[in-house]
Formats: sequence, structure tokens, C-alpha cells
Amino acid sequence: LTLAVLYATVWFRQRNDWDTLFFTVAVVAAAVLAMLEVNLMRSPTPIAYGEILRWMHASVAVLVVAVVWFIRFYLQAGHLWLAWTITGLRTLALVPNFLFYPNATFAEISGLRSVVFMGETLSVPVGEMNTWRILVLLSVLLLLLYVLDAVTTTWKLGDRRRAMVLGGATLLAIVLGATFSELMTMGILPGPFVTLAFLPIVLAMSFELGLDLMRARELARALQETQQRMSLAAKAADLEMWEWDVSRDEVWISETSRRRTDLSTSEPSKMDFYLQYVHPDDREHVEQAVVRTLERGEEFRVEFRALSDGGSTRWISAQGQLENGGQAEKQRLRGVSMDITSRKQAEVQLQAHRRDMAHMARVTTLGQLSSALAHEITQPLGAILRNTEAAELFLKRTPPDLDELSDIIMDIRSDEQRVASVIEHMRSLFKRRELQIETVEVHELISQVSQLLTSEFQARDIILHVDVPSVIPPVYGDSIHLQQVIMNLLINSMDALNEMPDEKRNIVIRASQTVDGMVELAVIDRGTGIPPEQLPHLFEPFFTTKTAGIGMGLAIAKTIVETHGGNITAENNPQGGATVRFTIMAVQPEEAKA
Repeated sequence: LTLAVLYATVWFRQRNDWDTLFFTVAVVAAAVLAMLEVNLMRSPTPIAYGEILRWMHASVAVLVVAVVWFIRFYLQAGHLWLAWTITGLRTLALVPNFLFYPNATFAEISGLRSVVFMGETLSVPVGEMNTWRILVLLSVLLLLLYVLDAVTTTWKLGDRRRAMVLGGATLLAIVLGATFSELMTMGILPGPFVTLAFLPIVLAMSFELGLDLMRARELARALQETQQRMSLAAKAADLEMWEWDVSRDEVWISETSRRRTDLSTSEPSKMDFYLQYVHPDDREHVEQAVVRTLERGEEFRVEFRALSDGGSTRWISAQGQLENGGQAEKQRLRGVSMDITSRKQAEVQLQAHRRDMAHMARVTTLGQLSSALAHEITQPLGAILRNTEAAELFLKRTPPDLDELSDIIMDIRSDEQRVASVIEHMRSLFKRRELQIETVEVHELISQVSQLLTSEFQARDIILHVDVPSVIPPVYGDSIHLQQVIMNLLINSMDALNEMPDEKRNIVIRASQTVDGMVELAVIDRGTGIPPEQLPHLFEPFFTTKTAGIGMGLAIAKTIVETHGGNITAENNPQGGATVRFTIMAVQPEEAKA
């Protein structure tokens, strides 16, 4: 009973420990059985003996069933159908035990005879066996099979100590119980001595649970030390710890989180309560991340803006994982959060610096092309002047030649549009602007750059070949920034051809679609190539292969491409020269239709 009180207290604090509950039931049943057995052996009449033995059957049934389910939950072994069969047979045996007089062991107790046993005078029954006793004997046989099965499984799993202690004690109890019971029915013993037979089981169960309590205490001490270390590490790293019990919808957060969200209570709250501290524009994003974690078991990882009661906004990075294998009744999401406001501000500043650098690079590039651009503008302006002079001559004729004048006006309009187009394109390249992602046609992208560089190609006596399939899909990107990348690569290729003979003075710009939903653009030349030892450093800031270069063109191109979700690489061609290729996300057919 002392053991029962002790382990009942443990079970009330840990309701999921079913092995502790069944042990408590078993020891209570054993205590009741001991008291009944003492009175049984001192029964004054056959009627009293039969009545006490009847209630002993109920206590033994409870004890056996409790042992069966203790083994099931403690060892996590034993066939479930056997456990339920034993439980059913023991319960079924109680029916004739209470329906037929005197009990399930004896059909009739004709008398008692007195014997002296260990210094005391006790009563030994004399009677006829009950045929319903076969149910009890069958349950004992099944119990023997059940224990052997559970012990064998536990032994194979490597937990041999538990298998030996519990298995050995239970098998010994079954053998002793069956032997003592038979000796009682034969009139040799005054009672079945069931308490004595089950004592090894009770001791073994108590021993194992006691060891578990000792280990639990050691683990609790170790856990406390670990928690202290984690708290110190979290404080040093400025981490906020949290835990969400999904089934109960209770969220616990650390003291740091409560302080930053201005929460005064330390009690767990509902998830919706904490979601109200998420910025409205980010709330759906956070909820979708939670759903993916709960439904797919993915790692929980999200960045969002959090609000405080004072109205200030902080950037938070949260990361966690789902525990207990996704079982709905035991799901628990644990994780940590970190304030990344400073990092986000730094990223905004870095992005602004990148825009400024890209703008400066465009201005520098256009400065290098100033003579070619001047020629691109002065040529149509000169044509306009000549056409104007010709128009004046035709107007002096009598009558004026209206057909010629009409053709001249059309030429003037065409040249004016050409000048306006060049100037507008230059103005767009000169502007400082935010990144504007939109659908861009690859043909148009390459055409605008090649037109702008036409005069430069002509001045350097270089031929440009454009190889773009007619079915190439459009891409997602900022047209000005992508033009800057292409322009930079073309100018680099032109510089590489400065000392090359005429037959090699050509550049190919090629576009193709990749299998992973990207569009690849490649600029290919037959110039001097890139020294192999310089290839790994080609896209690093301030690294240049040119005498007068500053080493920012390719670095900025790499930043622009990666900002668009692509990749840029360079390689030497087997036949000479180099190829620089980069990828941009293609617009999918269904998105293009939408």
C-alpha cells in the first residue's frame, strides 16, 4: 500500500505514464489479496472459506490484468491480441465465480480439516473441483505465452536487463501460482499462496520503476543544467525561445520575448494572441509557413515584421521544428527567434549602395562610348540638315515638286525618331532607379543594346552575330539592369579583340532555354581569353584584367544577375577566346497567358 501511494502520486503528476498506473493497481490488488488470504486460511467454516476464495478470484483477476498491461506499456512489447484475450478470459471467469456457489475453483466444499503449518493451526479445504476452472487455467497458459513473447522481443531489442528481471520474476510467479493452487485443491496446502507467488512480480516491477525514478531524477538534474546553459547561450546570442503545444493551442515564450512584446503575463496564450503582434502585411506569410510545417513536417523558417505595444516595428527571424513525429495529439513546435532589424537595415543600405554603384557603372560605360554615341546622334542630325537644304531647293521651283518634298519629310521624320530613340535610351540608362521586375522580351532586350553599340562595333571593325530563337520565352527582370549586364559583357569582348586579326573580330550573343525553367544568354568572342589562374577571381570586386580597368563591371554584373535569381559564369573556349554566360528566370507559358 505504501508503494501504491508513492506511485499513484507519480502517476497523478505524469498522466501519460500508464505503466505506473497499472503498477499501482497491481500492488493494491496484491495488498487486498494478502489480507483475504490470511483470513482464508483461518476460515472457521466451509461457507466462509468459499466466500473469501470467491473474492480472492476477483483480486487475482485484477492483479493478472494489471501485470499484463504493465508489461505491455513498460516493455512496449507483447502481442496486443494476447493481452486482450487474457483480459477477456479473466473477466469471463468472474461470471461463474459469482453465479455458482461457492466459487470458480470448487463446485462444492464439503468440509475443512485443520493442519499445523509453520506453527499455526490453519484450515485446509476438502471438496469437488468446478469445471469452470478451465477458464482460469487457460488464462494462465496464455499469460505464460504472452510473457515469453514480450521478454523475447525485449531481449532482441537489446534491453536484456529488463527482459531478465521482469521476465524471470513473472515466469517464476506463474509457475509458483499454478503449483500452489493445485496443492490447495488437493488438500495439501491451506491456501493458494497467491500473494507469495506474485511477490517476485511486485518486487521486480517496483525495482524497475525505482530505477526509472532514479534515472528521471538524474535526467532532471542534467536537464536543469542544460536549460541553464541554453538560457545563458540564448541570452548571449540575443535569442528568443518559444514553444507551441498544437493540440492545446498554448504558446510559451521566454522572458526575453515577453519583454520585447511588452507582455506582462508569463502564462501560455493562444496562437492567435501572438499573431496579432505580426505586421498585417506579413501575417498570411507566417500562417502559411505554420501550415506547411504542420501538414508536411517541413522545418519552420520565416522572417516577418513584429509590432510592439508602443507602435514600433522590428524584423524577426523565426526557426523551429515539429516534434513527436507529426502525431496530431502530441504535436509540439519548438524554436527560437532573433531580432534581425539591424541586419535588415544594413541590407537596405547595401541595396542602395549597389544601385548607386550600378548607376555609376552605367554612366562610366556611356562615357567610354561617348564618341560612338555622338556619331550615332550626329549622323541622323546631319541627314536632317541635308534633307532640309534639299527641301528648300525644291520649294523654290515653280511649281514645287510635292512628291519629292513628301519623301524628304518622311526621311526627316525617320531620322528624328532615330535621334529621339537614342537619346531616350541614354536618358533611361543615366537615371538612378529602383529595381523594377517585369516581363522582358529577350529579342527586344538584345536589340536595344546592339543598336546602342552599333557605332562602336563599326568604329572597331567588329561584327556582331545575334543568335536568338524565335520561340524564346520572355524573362522576369529589370530591362535597364539587364541591358547594363549585356552591354558590359559586349564591351569586354570588344576590348579582348583589339589586337586580333580581322577573321577573328566577331562576337556572338546567343540565347537559349534551359531545362530548369531559365533563359541563358551567352556572349562569345575569339579574343585573347582569360588566364586560367584568374578565372576564379573574375567576378570579385576590384579585380580586373585590363590595364585601365577598375574591376567593378563584372562584379556589378554578378550582383545584378544574382538579384534576378540567376547565375553568371565564365570559361575559355577550346578554339580561343572566352564565353561569359548568365541565366534569368523565364516566364512560364501559363503565366504568360495569364
